[in-house]
Amino acid sequence: MRSDQPRRSVFGNYAPAERASSPGEEHHAAAPVSGGEARSPLSSTAAGREGSRNSIDVGLARSLLHQFLARAFADPMVETWAWLTSADTHSAVLSAVRTLTLGSPGLEDSAATLIARLRHVSFESFQTAFVTAFGHAARGDCPLNEIEYGDLHADPLFQPHRLADLAAFYRAFGLEVAAAAAERPDHIGMELEFMAVLAAKEAYAHVHEADADRCALCRDAQKKFLREHLGRWAPAFARRLARAATDDALAALAEFMRDFIVAECAHFGLPPGSEDLLLRPVDEASDSLCGSCGLNQLPPGVAAPAI
Repeated sequence: MRSDQPRRSVFGNYAPAERASSPGEEHHAAAPVSGGEARSPLSSTAAGREGSRNSIDVGLARSLLHQFLARAFADPMVETWAWLTSADTHSAVLSAVRTLTLGSPGLEDSAATLIARLRHVSFESFQTAFVTAFGHAARGDCPLNEIEYGDLHADPLFQPHRLADLAAFYRAFGLEVAAAAAERPDHIGMELEFMAVLAAKEAYAHVHEADADRCALCRDAQKKFLREHLGRWAPAFARRLARAATDDALAALAEFMRDFIVAECAHFGLPPGSEDLLLRPVDEASDSLCGSCGLNQLPPGVAAPAI
Protein backbone atom coordinates (compact mmCIF):
# COMPACT_ATOMS: atom_id res chain seq x y z
CA MET A 1 0.00 0.00 0.00
CA ARG A 2 2.77 2.46 0.79
CA SER A 3 4.44 4.01 -2.23
CA ASP A 4 6.62 6.95 -3.11
CA GLN A 5 4.97 7.35 -6.51
CA PRO A 6 2.51 10.25 -6.85
CA ARG A 7 -1.13 9.44 -7.39
CA ARG A 8 -2.36 10.29 -10.86
CA SER A 9 -5.96 10.72 -11.93
CA VAL A 10 -8.02 7.55 -12.27
CA PHE A 11 -9.07 9.01 -15.63
CA GLY A 12 -6.20 8.55 -18.06
CA ASN A 13 -6.98 11.60 -20.22
CA TYR A 14 -7.57 13.97 -17.32
CA ALA A 15 -4.73 15.99 -15.75
CA PRO A 16 -5.26 17.43 -12.25
CA ALA A 17 -3.25 20.52 -11.36
CA GLU A 18 0.11 19.69 -9.81
CA ARG A 19 -0.19 22.31 -7.09
CA ALA A 20 -3.00 23.70 -5.00
CA SER A 21 -3.98 27.34 -5.31
CA SER A 22 -6.81 29.53 -4.19
CA PRO A 23 -9.94 30.40 -6.20
CA GLY A 24 -9.13 33.24 -8.55
CA GLU A 25 -5.52 32.17 -9.13
CA GLU A 26 -4.39 30.80 -12.47
CA HIS A 27 -4.21 27.03 -12.89
CA HIS A 28 -6.27 26.46 -9.77
CA ALA A 29 -8.53 23.66 -10.89
CA ALA A 30 -7.99 20.43 -12.71
CA ALA A 31 -8.22 20.63 -16.46
CA PRO A 32 -11.40 19.46 -18.16
CA VAL A 33 -11.25 17.07 -21.06
CA SER A 34 -12.07 18.22 -24.56
CA GLY A 35 -11.17 16.13 -27.55
CA GLY A 36 -8.61 14.22 -25.50
CA GLU A 37 -6.62 17.37 -24.64
CA ALA A 38 -6.26 18.66 -21.10
CA ARG A 39 -6.36 22.43 -20.70
CA SER A 40 -6.48 24.74 -17.70
CA PRO A 41 -9.90 26.35 -17.12
CA LEU A 42 -8.09 29.61 -16.36
CA SER A 43 -5.84 29.72 -19.41
CA SER A 44 -7.92 32.61 -20.78
CA THR A 45 -7.48 36.13 -19.42
CA ALA A 46 -11.01 37.21 -20.30
CA ALA A 47 -12.46 39.12 -17.34
CA GLY A 48 -16.21 38.64 -17.61
CA ARG A 49 -18.86 40.26 -15.47
CA GLU A 50 -19.19 39.96 -11.70
CA GLY A 51 -21.81 37.23 -11.90
CA SER A 52 -19.67 35.22 -14.28
CA ARG A 53 -16.62 35.77 -12.05
CA ASN A 54 -18.54 34.41 -9.08
CA SER A 55 -19.67 31.37 -11.09
CA ILE A 56 -16.06 30.73 -12.09
CA ASP A 57 -14.80 31.00 -8.51
CA VAL A 58 -17.53 28.71 -7.20
CA GLY A 59 -16.89 26.14 -9.91
CA LEU A 60 -13.15 26.15 -9.26
CA ALA A 61 -13.65 25.92 -5.50
CA ARG A 62 -15.99 22.97 -5.89
CA SER A 63 -13.60 21.25 -8.29
CA LEU A 64 -10.68 21.61 -5.89
CA LEU A 65 -12.64 20.22 -2.94
CA HIS A 66 -13.87 17.21 -4.92
CA GLN A 67 -10.31 16.56 -6.10
CA PHE A 68 -8.99 16.93 -2.54
CA LEU A 69 -11.47 14.35 -1.25
CA ALA A 70 -10.81 12.01 -4.17
CA ARG A 71 -7.11 11.95 -3.29
CA ALA A 72 -7.85 11.55 0.40
CA PHE A 73 -9.88 8.39 -0.26
CA ALA A 74 -7.27 6.77 -2.48
CA ASP A 75 -5.00 4.15 -0.94
CA PRO A 76 -2.58 6.13 1.28
CA MET A 77 0.72 6.92 -0.43
CA VAL A 78 3.64 8.99 0.80
CA GLU A 79 3.49 11.47 -2.10
CA THR A 80 -0.26 11.97 -1.84
CA TRP A 81 -0.06 12.38 1.93
CA ALA A 82 2.60 15.08 1.49
CA TRP A 83 0.17 16.95 -0.80
CA LEU A 84 -2.80 16.46 1.53
CA THR A 85 -0.85 17.81 4.51
CA SER A 86 1.01 20.66 2.81
CA ALA A 87 0.44 24.27 3.85
CA ASP A 88 -0.40 25.25 0.26
CA THR A 89 -3.10 22.60 0.03
CA HIS A 90 -4.56 23.58 3.40
CA SER A 91 -4.67 27.23 2.38
CA ALA A 92 -6.38 26.36 -0.90
CA VAL A 93 -8.97 24.14 0.81
CA LEU A 94 -9.87 26.78 3.39
CA SER A 95 -10.07 29.44 0.68
CA ALA A 96 -12.33 27.21 -1.43
CA VAL A 97 -14.61 26.53 1.53
CA ARG A 98 -14.90 30.25 2.28
CA THR A 99 -15.82 30.84 -1.38
CA LEU A 100 -18.71 28.39 -1.04
CA THR A 101 -20.04 29.11 2.43
CA LEU A 102 -20.07 32.93 2.49
CA GLY A 103 -20.11 32.97 6.26
CA SER A 104 -21.97 29.71 6.93
CA PRO A 105 -20.11 28.15 9.88
CA GLY A 106 -20.88 24.42 9.45
CA LEU A 107 -18.68 23.52 6.50
CA GLU A 108 -15.99 25.99 7.58
CA ASP A 109 -15.83 24.42 11.03
CA SER A 110 -15.50 20.86 9.73
CA ALA A 111 -12.86 22.02 7.22
CA ALA A 112 -10.87 23.75 9.95
CA THR A 113 -11.05 20.63 12.14
CA LEU A 114 -9.85 18.43 9.29
CA ILE A 115 -6.97 20.75 8.38
CA ALA A 116 -5.85 20.87 12.02
CA ARG A 117 -5.71 17.06 12.13
CA LEU A 118 -3.96 16.48 8.81
CA ARG A 119 -0.33 16.52 9.92
CA HIS A 120 2.59 15.20 7.91
CA VAL A 121 3.92 13.16 10.85
CA SER A 122 0.61 11.29 11.22
CA PHE A 123 0.87 9.23 8.03
CA GLU A 124 1.37 5.87 9.75
CA SER A 125 -1.63 6.41 12.03
CA PHE A 126 -3.85 7.43 9.11
CA GLN A 127 -2.68 4.51 6.97
CA THR A 128 -3.37 2.01 9.76
CA ALA A 129 -6.84 3.44 10.37
CA PHE A 130 -7.55 3.43 6.62
CA VAL A 131 -6.70 -0.28 6.35
CA THR A 132 -8.70 -1.04 9.50
CA ALA A 133 -11.79 0.77 8.18
CA PHE A 134 -11.70 -0.51 4.61
CA GLY A 135 -9.48 -3.58 4.57
CA HIS A 136 -8.51 -5.07 1.22
CA ALA A 137 -11.97 -6.15 0.05
CA ALA A 138 -14.87 -4.25 -1.49
CA ARG A 139 -17.31 -5.39 1.20
CA GLY A 140 -16.91 -4.67 4.90
CA ASP A 141 -18.65 -2.58 7.54
CA CYS A 142 -17.81 0.62 5.65
CA PRO A 143 -17.60 -0.13 1.90
CA LEU A 144 -15.98 2.38 -0.44
CA ASN A 145 -18.23 1.33 -3.33
CA GLU A 146 -21.68 2.67 -4.16
CA ILE A 147 -23.39 -0.57 -5.18
CA GLU A 148 -22.96 -1.96 -1.67
CA TYR A 149 -25.54 0.60 -0.48
CA GLY A 150 -29.14 0.69 -1.54
CA ASP A 151 -32.64 -0.72 -1.78
CA LEU A 152 -32.73 -4.02 0.05
CA HIS A 153 -35.57 -5.19 -2.19
CA ALA A 154 -34.12 -4.13 -5.53
CA ASP A 155 -33.99 -6.68 -8.34
CA PRO A 156 -30.81 -8.71 -8.87
CA LEU A 157 -29.72 -6.44 -11.72
CA PHE A 158 -29.55 -3.39 -9.43
CA GLN A 159 -25.77 -3.60 -9.11
CA PRO A 160 -24.76 -4.21 -12.75
CA HIS A 161 -27.24 -1.56 -13.90
CA ARG A 162 -25.67 1.04 -11.62
CA LEU A 163 -22.17 0.13 -12.78
CA ALA A 164 -23.29 0.45 -16.40
CA ASP A 165 -24.88 3.84 -15.65
CA LEU A 166 -21.65 5.10 -14.10
CA ALA A 167 -19.64 3.92 -17.09
CA ALA A 168 -22.09 5.75 -19.37
CA PHE A 169 -21.62 8.99 -17.38
CA TYR A 170 -17.85 8.78 -17.72
CA ARG A 171 -17.96 8.00 -21.45
CA ALA A 172 -20.44 10.80 -22.13
CA PHE A 173 -17.81 13.33 -21.02
CA GLY A 174 -14.95 11.73 -22.90
CA LEU A 175 -13.28 10.23 -19.84
CA GLU A 176 -11.24 7.08 -20.12
CA VAL A 177 -10.38 5.12 -16.99
CA ALA A 178 -6.59 4.98 -16.64
CA ALA A 179 -5.00 1.61 -17.35
CA ALA A 180 -3.36 1.64 -13.91
CA ALA A 181 -6.59 2.42 -12.03
CA ALA A 182 -7.48 -0.33 -9.58
CA GLU A 183 -10.86 1.04 -8.48
CA ARG A 184 -14.27 -0.03 -9.73
CA PRO A 185 -16.39 2.66 -11.44
CA ASP A 186 -18.45 3.05 -8.26
CA HIS A 187 -15.49 3.74 -5.95
CA ILE A 188 -16.00 6.89 -3.84
CA GLY A 189 -12.73 8.37 -5.14
CA MET A 190 -13.68 7.89 -8.80
CA GLU A 191 -17.11 9.46 -8.29
CA LEU A 192 -15.58 12.43 -6.46
CA GLU A 193 -13.01 12.89 -9.21
CA PHE A 194 -15.74 12.80 -11.85
CA MET A 195 -17.52 15.62 -10.04
CA ALA A 196 -14.22 17.54 -9.96
CA VAL A 197 -14.02 17.21 -13.74
CA LEU A 198 -17.60 18.41 -14.26
CA ALA A 199 -17.16 21.41 -11.94
CA ALA A 200 -13.93 22.35 -13.75
CA LYS A 201 -15.65 22.03 -17.12
CA GLU A 202 -18.42 24.33 -15.92
CA ALA A 203 -15.88 26.92 -14.76
CA TYR A 204 -14.03 26.56 -18.07
CA ALA A 205 -17.26 27.25 -19.97
CA HIS A 206 -17.84 30.44 -17.95
CA VAL A 207 -14.25 31.63 -18.43
CA HIS A 208 -14.50 31.25 -22.19
CA GLU A 209 -18.04 32.63 -22.30
CA ALA A 210 -19.38 29.43 -23.81
CA ASP A 211 -22.98 29.26 -24.91
CA ALA A 212 -25.69 28.85 -22.29
CA ASP A 213 -26.50 25.32 -23.48
CA ARG A 214 -22.98 24.10 -22.72
CA CYS A 215 -23.07 25.56 -19.19
CA ALA A 216 -26.53 24.06 -18.65
CA LEU A 217 -25.27 20.67 -19.83
CA CYS A 218 -22.47 20.69 -17.23
CA ARG A 219 -24.82 21.75 -14.45
CA ASP A 220 -27.50 19.24 -15.40
CA ALA A 221 -24.95 16.42 -15.46
CA GLN A 222 -23.69 17.35 -11.99
CA LYS A 223 -27.21 17.55 -10.61
CA LYS A 224 -28.16 14.19 -12.10
CA PHE A 225 -24.95 12.53 -10.92
CA LEU A 226 -25.46 13.80 -7.38
CA ARG A 227 -29.12 12.77 -7.33
CA GLU A 228 -28.59 9.29 -8.76
CA HIS A 229 -25.13 8.44 -7.46
CA LEU A 230 -22.75 10.39 -5.19
CA GLY A 231 -25.33 12.40 -3.24
CA ARG A 232 -27.48 9.32 -2.74
CA TRP A 233 -25.00 7.18 -0.81
CA ALA A 234 -22.09 9.39 0.32
CA PRO A 235 -23.85 10.69 3.47
CA ALA A 236 -24.42 7.10 4.67
CA PHE A 237 -20.82 6.18 3.82
CA ALA A 238 -19.53 9.21 5.73
CA ARG A 239 -21.63 8.40 8.80
CA ARG A 240 -20.36 4.81 8.86
CA LEU A 241 -16.77 5.96 8.46
CA ALA A 242 -17.05 8.59 11.20
CA ARG A 243 -18.17 5.84 13.59
CA ALA A 244 -15.58 3.30 12.47
CA ALA A 245 -12.51 5.54 12.20
CA THR A 246 -9.74 4.88 14.73
CA ASP A 247 -7.75 7.96 13.69
CA ASP A 248 -8.77 11.58 14.32
CA ALA A 249 -7.83 12.71 10.81
CA LEU A 250 -9.86 9.95 9.14
CA ALA A 251 -12.87 10.72 11.35
CA ALA A 252 -12.57 14.43 10.51
CA LEU A 253 -12.30 13.55 6.81
CA ALA A 254 -15.61 11.68 7.06
CA GLU A 255 -17.33 14.61 8.76
CA PHE A 256 -16.01 17.12 6.23
CA MET A 257 -17.06 15.00 3.28
CA ARG A 258 -20.56 14.59 4.68
CA ASP A 259 -20.91 18.36 5.20
CA PHE A 260 -19.52 19.08 1.73
CA ILE A 261 -21.82 16.61 -0.05
CA VAL A 262 -24.82 18.04 1.82
CA ALA A 263 -23.71 21.51 0.69
CA GLU A 264 -23.32 20.24 -2.87
CA CYS A 265 -26.85 18.86 -2.85
CA ALA A 266 -28.16 22.17 -1.51
CA HIS A 267 -26.23 24.00 -4.26
CA PHE A 268 -28.27 22.08 -6.84
CA GLY A 269 -31.55 22.16 -4.92
CA LEU A 270 -31.46 18.45 -4.06
CA PRO A 271 -32.16 16.63 -0.79
CA PRO A 272 -29.09 14.65 0.32
CA GLY A 273 -29.33 10.91 0.61
CA SER A 274 -30.22 9.40 3.96
CA GLU A 275 -27.39 8.81 6.41
CA ASP A 276 -29.30 5.71 7.46
CA LEU A 277 -29.09 4.07 4.03
CA LEU A 278 -28.41 0.41 4.69
CA LEU A 279 -25.93 -1.94 3.12
CA ARG A 280 -27.37 -4.43 0.70
CA PRO A 281 -27.36 -7.95 2.12
CA VAL A 282 -24.83 -10.37 0.73
CA ASP A 283 -26.74 -12.56 -1.68
CA GLU A 284 -24.77 -15.40 -3.20
CA ALA A 285 -27.23 -15.73 -6.08
CA SER A 286 -27.00 -12.01 -6.88
CA ASP A 287 -23.24 -12.05 -6.55
CA SER A 288 -23.10 -14.98 -8.93
CA LEU A 289 -25.34 -13.19 -11.44
CA CYS A 290 -23.42 -9.93 -11.12
CA GLY A 291 -20.14 -11.76 -11.55
CA SER A 292 -21.34 -13.74 -14.53
CA CYS A 293 -22.41 -10.62 -16.43
CA GLY A 294 -18.79 -9.46 -16.33
CA LEU A 295 -19.45 -5.79 -15.59
CA ASN A 296 -17.50 -5.60 -12.37
CA GLN A 297 -14.77 -7.80 -13.81
CA LEU A 298 -13.99 -5.51 -16.73
CA PRO A 299 -10.37 -4.35 -16.92
CA PRO A 300 -9.83 -0.61 -16.46
CA GLY A 301 -10.69 1.43 -19.52
CA VAL A 302 -12.96 -1.17 -21.14
CA ALA A 303 -16.47 0.10 -21.81
CA ALA A 304 -19.37 -1.80 -20.31
CA PRO A 305 -21.74 -3.45 -22.79
CA ALA A 306 -25.28 -2.14 -23.16
CA ILE A 307 -27.86 -3.92 -21.01
